[in-house]
Amino acid sequence: MSVSRRQFLTTSVAALTSAGLGARSEGMAFISRALPTARRTSRVTVASCLPESPAAEQFRALALVAVDAARQGGADYADIRIGVLREIYPPSVQIALGYGVRARVRDAWSFQHGTILTTDAVAAAARSATLGAHVAAETNARFRSMVAGSAHTTAIDVVDSISDSISAPVVRGVWESPVAIDPFSVTVDDYQRLTASLGLMLDRLGFVSGNGGVYWGVETRVFAATNGSLVTQTTTRGGLTLSVSATLPHNMLDTVDFTVPGFGWTSAGFEAALRSDIATRMAEIAEETIRWRALPFRRFSDVGRYPVVFDGNVMANVIGHTVSLALDSDRAVGNEIEASGRSFLTPIAEVVTASKPAFSPLLTMTSGRETPSATAVRWDDEGVTPETFSLVDKGHVVDYYTTRETAPVLADWYRRRGTPLRSRGCLVAPTPGSIPMASGGDVRVAPGEQGTTIGALTRDMSHGFLLLGGAEVIASPGLTGGYMRPNITVEIQRGLPVARLSNVWLAFSTKALFEKGLVALGDGSTMRTADVDTYKGMPWETFRHPLTAPAALCKEIDVMQTDVHG
Repeated sequence: MSVSRRQFLTTSVAALTSAGLGARSEGMAFISRALPTARRTSRVTVASCLPESPAAEQFRALALVAVDAARQGGADYADIRIGVLREIYPPSVQIALGYGVRARVRDAWSFQHGTILTTDAVAAAARSATLGAHVAAETNARFRSMVAGSAHTTAIDVVDSISDSISAPVVRGVWESPVAIDPFSVTVDDYQRLTASLGLMLDRLGFVSGNGGVYWGVETRVFAATNGSLVTQTTTRGGLTLSVSATLPHNMLDTVDFTVPGFGWTSAGFEAALRSDIATRMAEIAEETIRWRALPFRRFSDVGRYPVVFDGNVMANVIGHTVSLALDSDRAVGNEIEASGRSFLTPIAEVVTASKPAFSPLLTMTSGRETPSATAVRWDDEGVTPETFSLVDKGHVVDYYTTRETAPVLADWYRRRGTPLRSRGCLVAPTPGSIPMASGGDVRVAPGEQGTTIGALTRDMSHGFLLLGGAEVIASPGLTGGYMRPNITVEIQRGLPVARLSNVWLAFSTKALFEKGLVALGDGSTMRTADVDTYKGMPWETFRHPLTAPAALCKEIDVMQTDVHG
């Protein structure tokens, strides 16, 4: 007896649905389970601890149903992201499924997500998104007629300025992260041995304690669009995150902790856990932690303006929450005014053509999504092939994180430079069920001259501060300035560290900090990577990308005494 595609799709996910798929987060439905601990069951693979997920073929068929429904509903353009994400973070595993459909009618977009994997449900979501776009387009048209002839700039004027989006490329294909060992093909016993060996390494560090995090996520995501695009990508992200802390028994609140550099999430598989240098790198950071912990500890009271050296982690955090966010085209064109906020790097056309650089000539930034970065993909979430490109070149802003919708704002600038007008592959949906928006990829700040170590940056400092181990950064809605609280603040006198300080916050103006305030950058040995979490949209979605930066020497920074937030 033949089976129709509708019957096939409906029955093929029935077992997964009956397994308890119900909890929802970020547009996805998921099941979480604990890994088995009994010896007789620990030799099974991690994959066998979860319900079997639908095959890519099923997702592709459902995706085509969605775009067909949107097309029949009158959408000028529509696309869908649909897929499954399996995650392991011992002692738990999780599987999540969902989809999100975008539809565009004239100048208006609408979005609908869902978690029921049937042809009827997916088609209904597509029709809902299309209907929403029709309603929004009609509303925009009526609003335009009401304000016709007005001298005031409206939100609709902003939409009009970028309504001619770049035509969608037609892409078809399959891509997988190039991993050596699928983390879900590994046995539960292997993960237990991994966590036990990490614990043993940490116990051997002596006067310090440590923390070892293990995580992998493997996602199969299908993208389809009304222009005929249909791609399937299986991405693997994860690895080990390691940190070391030093605390003395008589003062448990006085802790010095560092993340072990060179570890963290990448696009590698379980082979990332088999590195031979894990114990050596942890021992090196343990020694550094003990050295900084040995400094006298006192409360800060000398409020004023000082030269300050940021280590690579602090620099990455500050850049990530200011300059990098300001280069988000969604912010710069006004799409995020009522959500995450504005950008001071606007109007875009004036910023990129300005003869005066926006920042110090020392600052050069690039973004890309190539392996082994955790952001690596073959196509972004609207079918564009990502490329590595310059954002800031010797202080001059030369590009933004753009999408097909926002890239036309740079059309004149690209034409002047002889650069083809296109998106750089920056549209990202954190999950298949999330609204896709512009986001950075693997962002890098170019280092300074060889030999410019942190010691060299502090050598001529008569009185100043060295900030270590990352920082909490709170920027203003327009990103023009903000505050930061470093994890570790070291007082420097006559080029030497003399004390660690508590209750220190710093205030900054973004332009002043990275224009005239930036004096020098550290060399490649000072480069550190931080995962930058940003929040966009309404309701907010979390967007994460890595940012790598060198140490930096800045002058005239306001250093304050405060007990805010403890």
